Amino acid sequence: MYRKIISLISLSLLCSSAIFSQVNSTNDGFVPKKGNFTVSLVLGNNDVTDINPSVLPNYSIYDNQNHNYVTRLGADDNFSVKEPAKITNMAGISLNYFLSDKISLSLFGSYGYKRTEGEDAFTGVIPLKDEDGNSIWGTEIPAIQGAPETENHKLYLSTGADYHFKFEESGRALRNVDFHMGARFNFMYERLEKTQVSWLIENDGDYLVGSGDAGTATAEALGLGGSVVAGVDYYFTNVLYLGLEVNVANFMYQHTEIVKMPGVQGADQNTTFVNAFSYPRFKIGFKIF
Repeated sequence: MYRKIISLISLSLLCSSAIFSQVNSTNDGFVPKKGNFTVSLVLGNNDVTDINPSVLPNYSIYDNQNHNYVTRLGADDNFSVKEPAKITNMAGISLNYFLSDKISLSLFGSYGYKRTEGEDAFTGVIPLKDEDGNSIWGTEIPAIQGAPETENHKLYLSTGADYHFKFEESGRALRNVDFHMGARFNFMYERLEKTQVSWLIENDGDYLVGSGDAGTATAEALGLGGSVVAGVDYYFTNVLYLGLEVNVANFMYQHTEIVKMPGVQGADQNTTFVNAFSYPRFKIGFKIF
């Protein structure tokens, strides 16, 4: 993990030095001023939803004694907004525009999408019989359970403003360091859809394939909240900077609704999250103009 971070930082420094060789040597340092625009790749955690696909049905028939069919393997949930996230995880993109030397507007966002195609169920083949009518084990072909078609969308947006502290009296020591605090309005949304193509039906020890329009089961989560953030950025050149940011205080209200069968009453729940000094993030950023 740490090798990835070091490699990413080294590559950013190398590209920045090669492309932007101009160095601003004024006493003001490299920190942004009024009218500057910055963009950064944000690594780390997000306050995002994480719906477990198991909350929606697969219309599966389970043989609790023999388990004599094969269940398909699902892909790992590798969204960019996956929670919990590692420092090497890309949490999103952050944009900042400086209205003045000390005030900037912030916009942060991330989006994830995953689709898994549905697969038909397969009845399999029963084992052959010997002369005495006994089953010859190893001659059967196991039944294969059908897999649902799934679609998952995740969206996270955050917007707000920051106040940047200036340290002119500190001279050269802090002239390239940008300390800031700000407030954010946060929005998150996730929707999971699951549609069954076909499934196994047990019939006197054998399996039949059931199919038809089973409808689409859905799970949705909508979150609204706010946070107070604090961070520090260090400008290596007039263009490149690295930064750290954390939520000093964070509040999120989330409404989740699960509808297992279309047209029926959904099950919903409201949840409130309150965190302090949470979701640390690492930034690799550039001053565009």
